Amino acid sequence: MRDNKQPATVLNTLHDLNSALLKLTPSITGIDTSMLQVPGITIAMLNAEIAANTAALWDGMQRPEVINALKPGLINRVNTTPITMTYDVHGDKHFPGGQPGTKFPVAAHQKAQVNTAIRALIDPVKGRIRRDAKGKNQTYYLTERPTTYTGAMSLVVQVDYIASPESIGYHGYPSANVPIYTISRTLGGVAIAI
Repeated sequence: MRDNKQPATVLNTLHDLNSALLKLTPSITGIDTSMLQVPGITIAMLNAEIAANTAALWDGMQRPEVINALKPGLINRVNTTPITMTYDVHGDKHFPGGQPGTKFPVAAHQKAQVNTAIRALIDPVKGRIRRDAKGKNQTYYLTERPTTYTGAMSLVVQVDYIASPESIGYHGYPSANVPIYTISRTLGGVAIAI
């Protein structure tokens, strides 16, 4: 965003924005993440949107106008901002040498391929996870129909969302007992909101 009272001033952070809002006539006491009502946003996403947003502040501006200028970009950032994904080594037991009945029917050297495919399944639902988690640590289960790597069994992916610093831990396994195909807080539970 830009401070229109000082055209050369580009605002890069929430602190910069709130300082500039106080200098408007009449002044605006500032905004915070709760006022934006965009579930799943982080301060880092908000700062990135403030820095990228081309809207300008002007005297007489009101808080809802600031919020409305930021909101569309923030919604997009919840869905698209990359997130660190880390394989949980607990999943090693589901590859050759692991427990019978829950192993991927692939060669041990294919673990990297399986995990790349799992990350690709998680990526499109990261926005839903962020919105549902509401800034708190939460475990999810992503269930899919049989894949190339599961043979005749379905795929279950445990997704552990960590809010700060934001990251996802994951591991997957084949299962013959998948009641529904969705992303849920419990295995076979109700799908989380979109």
